[in-house]
Amino acid sequence: MSFREHFDEQLDSRFDTEALGVESNRTTATVTGLVLVNAVWWFLLLRGHVPMPGMMWLMEQGIPMAAPGAVEAAVAHVGTVTAVAKYFVMWGVMMWAMMYVAMARYGRDYANALSGSTPAVAATIVVFFAGYNLVWMLSAVVPLAFEFALPGGIYGVTKAHTPLVFGTVLVLTGFYQLSEFKQSFLRECCARVEPRDAGLREGLSHGLHHGVKCIIISFGVFFLLMPFFGEMNQFWMLAFTFVIAAERIPVWGEELADATGILCLIAGVVVLGLQPALPVAF
Repeated sequence: MSFREHFDEQLDSRFDTEALGVESNRTTATVTGLVLVNAVWWFLLLRGHVPMPGMMWLMEQGIPMAAPGAVEAAVAHVGTVTAVAKYFVMWGVMMWAMMYVAMARYGRDYANALSGSTPAVAATIVVFFAGYNLVWMLSAVVPLAFEFALPGGIYGVTKAHTPLVFGTVLVLTGFYQLSEFKQSFLRECCARVEPRDAGLREGLSHGLHHGVKCIIISFGVFFLLMPFFGEMNQFWMLAFTFVIAAERIPVWGEELADATGILCLIAGVVVLGLQPALPVAF
């Protein structure tokens, strides 16, 4: 056999979709769709094409939108059901943008695990992400609960006690990242997706269930750190997106979750102990 024939044989073997157990057209279409939809979420978010209730009030008060708890403070100031509903939409778009990066691998594996006709599989995937998106949008209740429970809201308490708040949420996030509770859900998320039949009920129920699991896995980063660091701060937005996506890599995701947990603990103890001046714009 010539070198060229041997090379062609190895290349064909490497990309033999039957040998790999992957329906390449289906999985490629799924990942492509996720990338395109994710680009839309990021465009809407970064260009400000999402509801922002109370923004005029923030401008009048001279509060930067990227400040900790600024968006929640604006919603609380307006205080209407419409403002809260708009906040849920804004939070949903933001979380979809950040989570779709992490969901590319799982979406691909889920598409590959479904059996059925192409239209049935496509409909199942669409319904799966509809349920998934709904759960993340409803998770806006968590930062709003912080806003209404804390004296002065997230913005007020963070501005008044900046090192204490930052140090506390860092330590809490560190412990959460290292907890077996979080790690068990992370392992389940990174495990192989079992074969299943395509269907609308399957897609919706699995999307809702997986959305809840993702919230549990991401709780420390997205619900302890992010509201108090400022969810509209683009640096933290991108940094948290990277952490959440990287820790879902099956080979070394747990180690990264452990590493971020340890770093958060160290940073939190340093901030609480030294009480340094922090570069936070209020």
